Amino acid sequence: MPKTIALTVCALAAVPSLALAQDPDAVQKALQDLRSRVEELEEQQARTAERLGSRAVVQSYTARSLDLGGHVTSLFTHMRGENDSETGHVVSLAELFLRAQIDDHWSLFATPGFYTFHGALLDDPTTPTTGDPSFTTADTSQADTFLSRAYGEWKASDLFVVQGGIVGSPHGTTNREYFIPARTIGQANLHTRVFLANQLYPQHLAGARVSGKIRLGDGVDMLEYDAYFGTEDDSPSDGIGGARLAYVFGDLGLSVAANYGRGTREGLSPAEILTNVGVLQSPFPSRFNGGRDYEFVGIDVDWRRGNFIVKAEAYLSAESQFDDQRALSLECSWFVHPELALSYRFDYYDSGSDLVVVSLTPFTTVEAPRGLCTEHVVGLCYDPCPSVRLRLDLHHNELPNTSDTVDYLNLSWSLSF
Repeated sequence: MPKTIALTVCALAAVPSLALAQDPDAVQKALQDLRSRVEELEEQQARTAERLGSRAVVQSYTARSLDLGGHVTSLFTHMRGENDSETGHVVSLAELFLRAQIDDHWSLFATPGFYTFHGALLDDPTTPTTGDPSFTTADTSQADTFLSRAYGEWKASDLFVVQGGIVGSPHGTTNREYFIPARTIGQANLHTRVFLANQLYPQHLAGARVSGKIRLGDGVDMLEYDAYFGTEDDSPSDGIGGARLAYVFGDLGLSVAANYGRGTREGLSPAEILTNVGVLQSPFPSRFNGGRDYEFVGIDVDWRRGNFIVKAEAYLSAESQFDDQRALSLECSWFVHPELALSYRFDYYDSGSDLVVVSLTPFTTVEAPRGLCTEHVVGLCYDPCPSVRLRLDLHHNELPNTSDTVDYLNLSWSLSF
């Protein structure tokens, strides 16, 4: 900035010498323009200095640009079941977003993060009755780092983009919009609630993803395609893959997509089976006890019109040697004011079957239904400023394999930058 101002001042000094060879009116106009530009640059320099103060400016080594962002999200709850009530902390996480643009085609993106959560069990497996909310104790709560995205990207054009590393799968609506502060309802739907897990379809993987957009006709409508192949953290030797093809009706603000995927769900050891319980207010254990190959098909719909957003997805999976899974989620949001939204979501999730322990001496398991669960959610979302989102969500959950229910009120907030 100082260099620019110096050059401008030099230009001002040269103006009188040019006056002899140019029209006086033109010279006066040029002089006035240069003075205005100097004043503008001085104001910009003052504003920049005021904002930076004594802070250092982050610079990249070789990248053309370097962007840094992130968010902090926390969720607290009050859960009321058939036999007990609990109030406490569910999860807090901090996540950074790093993007380096190397040139017109190459870029890097990563999201290093940290989270801590308490189980927030809708049904405590240590009690003989169902509908007993509970939290895991502080010394057994999990606190860990995570890396949900870390990939290099090569973009030839909108028609062809390749990502390699830790990439997100293209399935679903909540999963595709991974950015948590953008959610109007804090908790994800039932079949993606366990963070970054593969309950019905994978939420992320280590591998490669190819995507693109093809404009049709007058360019308003589009075809979107995604395909991926890789492995999961808990099963690095078993490949998974899938694809999504969507048609976007530009004038309607509507996209409709077909999904397909296949892979392997890794089984657990006997010790792991005994500690495999539902977390993050999911009524189902976080992983499957018995390993199996699977395939799934599904559709997802996203419609945005004015102040309304409607998102829906439905999936069916075929689980080898176990019962199939089914999932349906419908979410509607109405922004009654740019800063205030009302939301409703209905979830249905039949989680198929799995191995359950029937004896410890000797250790014996049998196949049994995991059951189906339905949930109704009514939510209120308020944005006091563009970087802050506050949510209050009321959930009514009908537990699997029982007629018992759990009602819970979630308070969550996200601060992003």
